[in-house]
Amino acid sequence: MRAHLVAVQARLEIRHVATAPAFRAWVVGLADRAMEAVPADGGPVLLAYPEAIALPLALALDAPGEVLGATDLARAAWQLVRREWPLVLREAVRHRRPPAAALWLARAVPAYRAYAEAFAEVARRSGATVVAGSGFFPTVAYEAARGWHVADGRVFNRSTVFSPTGRVLGGSAKVYLTAGAESRAGLTRGRLEDLRPVHTALGPVGVAICLDGWFDSVVAALDGQGARVLVQPSANDADWGRPWPPDPRLSEGEAWLAKGLRNVLQRRSHLRYAVNPMLVGEAMGFRPRGRSSVLANAALVRHAWAEDRQGVVALAPDSETESVVVASVDLPDPGVTVGPPAGGGQGGHAGRGPDGRMRP
Repeated sequence: MRAHLVAVQARLEIRHVATAPAFRAWVVGLADRAMEAVPADGGPVLLAYPEAIALPLALALDAPGEVLGATDLARAAWQLVRREWPLVLREAVRHRRPPAAALWLARAVPAYRAYAEAFAEVARRSGATVVAGSGFFPTVAYEAARGWHVADGRVFNRSTVFSPTGRVLGGSAKVYLTAGAESRAGLTRGRLEDLRPVHTALGPVGVAICLDGWFDSVVAALDGQGARVLVQPSANDADWGRPWPPDPRLSEGEAWLAKGLRNVLQRRSHLRYAVNPMLVGEAMGFRPRGRSSVLANAALVRHAWAEDRQGVVALAPDSETESVVVASVDLPDPGVTVGPPAGGGQGGHAGRGPDGRMRP
């Protein structure tokens, strides 16, 4: 089966998250651009958006100017707590959550609704399976009698997957939180045992949000359940060229390819490809950088770029501009059980932005 894997490198600006229509126009516009780069051969498409694409949305949505102009996310959050403290206090008491989590709860329903409705439209318009990046959300549910409401007061860094008809197929909650902003934001860790691949037109797809994709335990759990494609939505708030703190001999970008998902993906039994969409741009002092990529497990995919490029199928041209990375690959037909082959599959790449080089 010929399929198309797309990493959307989205450039965040405060205007994109200030209103629900602006957010919808941004993510739909990115999908339109991505689909222009996808070969029109009728093969299934996976569109993957970055981590934290909806994080500023929860703070900025219909917020006053002083919040939109805040120099960092913590200051924006504090200004919102001061303005909306009765609602924040009510949510803290109702759900027995700390103040940091209560702010996300207070703004959860309009923010999640804007996020979900925008990405449902992306899926319907593109006809693709959509991994909708992530945001800091509790479980927000729709039920006919109650409408949209918070069904569980725990707040996660959560990603949602949509079918080509715009329906929710499933999602993932980040297991390993970063020591900085995430650990101070009142988030609850996802559970490793809750991670499940989502069944799609491309076969089983797993989601490992950013840092999770660096952990063997997460990738092993999804590989062991038969996932064939792994999506790693990422938002790396560090300069791509800085020395990597654990090993300053490497740059940040070199470490992502040498030590991150490309390395963890190799020699897996079922996972053939990985898609790593990265957030770039700036809003409220949040300034992520990174080069989005499509990666291959060279043990299962015998092809020139799998070996010569050490598993890098396609790579965004730089770490700061908006672009789409498209790879056209061969995957087993959904429902067919396939073990590690003797020769493996083949694939190729096409699209706007990738240069295919290993160099970060």
